[in-house]
Amino acid sequence: MRLAMALSGVSVAVLMLTASVPAVSAKGPSFATGVLPPPPPGSTSNYNLAAEPQIRATPNGNFYISSENGLGAGTDAWKSTNGGQTFSALAQPNAVSSANTSQTTGVAPGGGDTDLSVAPVLNGPTTNSHYNAYVASLTLGNVTVSASENGGLTWQKQVLSATVPVDDREWIAAQGASNYYLSYHAIATGDQVIVNQGTLVQGVPTSVQTYDAINPAQTDIYLGTYLDNEIGNLVVNQTTGLVAQVFAGCAPSATAIATCANFNTMYMAIGTPSGVNAAGLPVLSFQDYIIYQSPNPNANFANNFPNVAIDAAGNLYASWSNDQNVYVSYSKDNGQTWSAPQQVNSGSQAVTAIYPWMTAGAAGKVDIVYYATPAAANFQTCASGTPGPYDCQNEPWSVGFAQNLNVLGGGNWNQQIVTDVVHYGGVCQGGISCTSTGNDNRDLYDDFGVAASPTTGMATITYSNDQYANLIGTSDQGACTLSQSNSVSCDHTDFAHQLSGAGIYGTNDN
Repeated sequence: MRLAMALSGVSVAVLMLTASVPAVSAKGPSFATGVLPPPPPGSTSNYNLAAEPQIRATPNGNFYISSENGLGAGTDAWKSTNGGQTFSALAQPNAVSSANTSQTTGVAPGGGDTDLSVAPVLNGPTTNSHYNAYVASLTLGNVTVSASENGGLTWQKQVLSATVPVDDREWIAAQGASNYYLSYHAIATGDQVIVNQGTLVQGVPTSVQTYDAINPAQTDIYLGTYLDNEIGNLVVNQTTGLVAQVFAGCAPSATAIATCANFNTMYMAIGTPSGVNAAGLPVLSFQDYIIYQSPNPNANFANNFPNVAIDAAGNLYASWSNDQNVYVSYSKDNGQTWSAPQQVNSGSQAVTAIYPWMTAGAAGKVDIVYYATPAAANFQTCASGTPGPYDCQNEPWSVGFAQNLNVLGGGNWNQQIVTDVVHYGGVCQGGISCTSTGNDNRDLYDDFGVAASPTTGMATITYSNDQYANLIGTSDQGACTLSQSNSVSCDHTDFAHQLSGAGIYGTNDN
């Protein structure tokens, strides 16, 4: 029996966590899982049908989750005020004329790729102040940024937030009380990695300055990547103002590459403050550095998506997958030099791992999640001779979690599986080129996330699930039927909360 089938006692607004899932290691953290509730009445959907979620934690230990419904269908959002144990549905961040969580219009721009960020500083000095929340969502040809200054009760948005139009896969990172950085692919001009600097003007997200993260003056890197690369997220060092943007691309080249067979090189673009602009915000100067270049020209790190995290001491961490394993490298000098990659996944339950996402706490302490399977590979076809008992139709995927409390000192990754199966079969990583049915469908979409509470150090994970059984007994039960299990019709967003074990904040967590 799937553990998630035991869920009960749900309401439209809040869902309690339920049964914990046995870990691979008895010494590792334990988790409980739950299904997020539907959005409020009047939203673009009546059920939690969202996918490709992201999660962030505020300094006081609250969590926000956003998840997408598809272009033109808006994004869903949830908030936890008890450390990730339960979540309430918020008004859809980019809904038209949403007034509060019970008054929405059913119309929302955006709904494509989504990302989320929360401010590290309160937006005022009073007890009623909040940590501003930001949700970025892909709109056809542009990016919508929505911001809430009142804890997610209401949102204000800027539909045309991308200063360079015709865009894809955006990411957002907050800075200070009311500033942010938005990055995205500008596909009309190749695959430039654009970084917009923004701020809130009377609560409305407003772009201030635009940067090209791939520096044209670094000729070899620029020519090898600007026309073809895989963009990842970005982070901000809140102390120094440094901005780090990760991406995968072709190896450095003396000639422009329109396309290359595989992205076998990981890069970090570092934006260093070098002055102040008219808005009083820092001016950035970008320099690009190689994290790791595989000696194998056929290696491919464009497996949705490379990821960067920063710890409280300013150390940077990069993660990626080659569609077989997940790797992490770190930098102690602001991204200029990087350690040799460490393989994270191991053991019989995570023979293959994809879609890594990290969060970092105190110096050297990192949590990372990924979709894991015991199958020998992420099978895309059902060719005869598939090694082992699994093929492209029955290979099971679950959420893997790994923790390392001493990455900088060569510590070990303590790994466990924290959910039941969330998908069977191959996982297509080709974005919109994937089919919605077949052996390599896109039910797990392109990414998911993890965050840790700065007050407890405990992690909360949000992820996609296409299993009907997981919906039984919840307010989302009518979203699909048993016959639609393991298809996009049953896709929805779940969460898992760490109940025990070490956290990643504070000196005594280990």
